[in-house]
Amino acid sequence: MVDIGAAFRFGWDTLKKDFWYFIGISVLYLVITNLPNGRTGNSSLGILGIFISAWLTGGLYRLLLDYKDGKKQEFTVLFTQFTHFWRILLGELLIALIVIGGLILLIVPGFIWGLKYMFTILVIVDKNVEIGEAMRISKEMTQGIKGQLFLFTLACLGAIIAGFICLGIGVFVAVPIIWLAFLHVYRSLPQTMVTAAPVMPAKV
Repeated sequence: MVDIGAAFRFGWDTLKKDFWYFIGISVLYLVITNLPNGRTGNSSLGILGIFISAWLTGGLYRLLLDYKDGKKQEFTVLFTQFTHFWRILLGELLIALIVIGGLILLIVPGFIWGLKYMFTILVIVDKNVEIGEAMRISKEMTQGIKGQLFLFTLACLGAIIAGFICLGIGVFVAVPIIWLAFLHVYRSLPQTMVTAAPVMPAKV
């Protein structure tokens, strides 16, 4: 079961407890990932943005997961999680293709598949597994609760819209609340066992 109210309460309470920490992460992540969008019409910058997003997403999820487990990391962790980079990048592209394919097929399958695999990237960082295994875990975690996850997604969209209404600055507050609410939902669901061998960190 997805308790949307509890998820957002956790997000808000956690943000209040360590406000400037999460605002700092939010500003860093959003500003850096949107830098390539500063000049429209440049396809190479758009591609660069995809790479930057995949790079920082690994660090973002590491920061959030560790904080949830009682370990507050430095901001620099946002930039150091190269281990998951290619799996995150390819995983995001694969899921995007799956969702687009579903949207072409009468729209509804796209939403269903998007919800089915919504935890894939977080699983990659949390459990350090390959893309296929992460997708399997996400599929099992979301079984039977896609309707509730859809409502949760709408609530997240509403929070973003409210952030933009507050002169745009509110987005830097809304986004970390959504991140933390998303993490709360993830951790509140039954954690599926990993069946494939975890990926070993690359040797430097």
